[in-house]
Amino acid sequence: MATLVVVFYVDGFLVGAPIPEALAFALLGVVVLVGFLHHADHGDVDQIGASTPVLSALAALTVLALSRGLSWPLVFSAAAVGSAGGLAELASRHRWSGLDAAVYCGAFAGMTSERVLAHPVLVLLAGAVAGLVLELLQSSWAGIGGKLGSTAFLGVFGVIGVASVLGVQGSGAQLHAFSGWERAALMLVALVSTQLTHWLSYGCHIGVVLGSALPSLLAGLLLPPPLAAAWMGAGFVGMTAPARLAPNPTRLLLAMGVLFGLFSLGFEPSLAGIGGDLGATAAMSVFAVLGLRRLLPGCSSQEVQHVFRR
Repeated sequence: MATLVVVFYVDGFLVGAPIPEALAFALLGVVVLVGFLHHADHGDVDQIGASTPVLSALAALTVLALSRGLSWPLVFSAAAVGSAGGLAELASRHRWSGLDAAVYCGAFAGMTSERVLAHPVLVLLAGAVAGLVLELLQSSWAGIGGKLGSTAFLGVFGVIGVASVLGVQGSGAQLHAFSGWERAALMLVALVSTQLTHWLSYGCHIGVVLGSALPSLLAGLLLPPPLAAAWMGAGFVGMTAPARLAPNPTRLLLAMGVLFGLFSLGFEPSLAGIGGDLGATAAMSVFAVLGLRRLLPGCSSQEVQHVFRR
């Protein structure tokens, strides 16, 4: 996961950027690294189950069928699959613990562009790998928003390596060029989505998957695709646990939302369209703010780390 952070950050924000922008993101990357070193804790791995990779693979294939087969909006497709997983776990009264996370993680892998992985079998494999990684990291990054997306990104990234060896890797998706009003709208969307997702997830106690997926359903229908994607990605920031944000959750979430917007506007990877990039961007935003809090005198919180180490 440390390698993922470095590769994603360098490719997404430094390579090819204008010198002033690259310097700014490089400086911000130091803060992200500090946050990662102090908050990307890892726990013991319990027994690895086969159900998570299977569920993630099926979720990835379902998103693929909805978005490519039925031409449903991509964000709506992933949110619909995630909502189904969240509702299924809720209906089971959490007897199927972890089902919602496995499904939502696989859904992100299914968002991979056809210009990156064209064959459905490769996307199915990416979903399975993402599910396996999720099992391996079941006790890691506890309470960090963007963990599921980052896990999906790692799964897809690994399959891209396989596709490259086989000579079937795509050239990469075309990035959207934001207009002036879209830039302003993206920042507003990032702030609102972050706060709403956190409130639904923890204030209304519906869980982080439903807290993220349900509003993203509406966003996927009502907003233009680039803004719908921004809404979903910012919602991942809002999935961050209250213990990570104590004692000023609202202020920290606002800062994370602003950073997510800035990261999104500066995101220019050489290979775009990888499923899970929204979650990885959200995780960078979370680590950046947590790292900044660590660096500022009197703002670090040792108690938060103890909560997740117990």
